[in-house]
Amino acid sequence: MAENEKKTVSKRWAGLKAEFSKIIWPEAQSVRRQTVAVVVSSVVIALIIVILDYVIQYGIDFLVKL
Repeated sequence: MAENEKKTVSKRWAGLKAEFSKIIWPEAQSVRRQTVAVVVSSVVIALIIVILDYVIQYGIDFLVKL
């Protein structure tokens, strides 16, 4: 039974190694550009949410004071 388990594990590792050799890793410059795009997009969306929150809160406060 132990031999079968060892063979199964070694087959899995061999398959894993074969799959990892097929991976095409992106270039560093591409990763940097995409990272900057994600960070900038996140900041812009956060600012939009903050502005909308402020406007909605101001409107609710105005209506409550009536």
